[in-house]
Amino acid sequence: MDKVIDIEDRIPSMREKRRRKTNKKFLFMLMIFVVALLAILYFQSALSKIGDISVKGAVLHESSLYKERSGLTTAAPLWSFSIANVEERLMAINGVEEVAVSRKWLRDIEIVITEWDTVAYLEEAGQYSLLLENGDTFPAGVLLPEAEAPILNNFTNADSLKRMSTQLLKVENDVYHLISEIIFDESAEDEESITVYMIDGFEVRAIISTFAERMAFYPEITAQLKGHEKGVIDMEVGTFFVPFSKMYGPVDEEEEVDPVDEEDE
Repeated sequence: MDKVIDIEDRIPSMREKRRRKTNKKFLFMLMIFVVALLAILYFQSALSKIGDISVKGAVLHESSLYKERSGLTTAAPLWSFSIANVEERLMAINGVEEVAVSRKWLRDIEIVITEWDTVAYLEEAGQYSLLLENGDTFPAGVLLPEAEAPILNNFTNADSLKRMSTQLLKVENDVYHLISEIIFDESAEDEESITVYMIDGFEVRAIISTFAERMAFYPEITAQLKGHEKGVIDMEVGTFFVPFSKMYGPVDEEEEVDPVDEEDE
C-alpha cells in the first residue's frame, strides 16, 4: 500500500523552492542592472575616449599628417572607429608600404607606418625629389630623409626612370653605396646609355638594361686597378678601362695603365 503524504508536510519544501527561484530571478535582474549601470558610467567617462595617438616609422611625411589622415582625434569615442578603415585611409598616402593600427593601454592608439625605401634622389633644376622602391616619386619640397642613395640626373623619361629603378634594386649593397650619381644620356638613340660617378673616384659607362649584372664585377675590376690612376670603366659592350689622362687629356705625366678586359659571359 502506497504511503500517503500529507499536503501540510510538503508546504515547507514548496515554499523553499519558490523562495530560491525568486532569489535567482532577483539576482539575475540585479546583475543586469549593475552591468547596464557600469556600461553607462564607462561610456560617459574619460576611459571610453581616445587618450594619446602615437605614430612610429614616419620619415617621408610628418607624424601630424598621418594623425590627420587617420581621422582619429583625442577625446573621441574609443570604440567608434574601425581599425581596418583607418589602415585603408593611411595606405592611400603616397610612399606608404604597410600600416598597423592598434589599441594600447586601454585608451591609447598606436599607428606603425612602414614606408617604401628611397632608391635614389632625382635632381631637376637644383631641386631634389625622391624615387621610392615601388617606383613612386615625391615632388621637391617634401621632407627628405638622410638616405645613402645616388642622385639621378636627366631622367625625364618615365620608362627609363622605371627601368633604372629596377636595376638599382638588383645591385649588391656594397656596390650600391659606392654610386654617387647617375646621368642619363639624352642624346643616345637607344635611350639606354648612362654615365655613373662612383664615390671611390672611378667613372663608369654602362647601359640601363645590363647595369646590375655588369656592376657585379665592379669590385673585382677596381681591385685590379688599385694603386693606378683613376679613369673610366666602360661596361656598355665589353668591359675595358681608360685612364682619365687618356680620356680627357693628361693633367700630369703618369705611367700608362694596361686596360682591364673582361668579355661578357
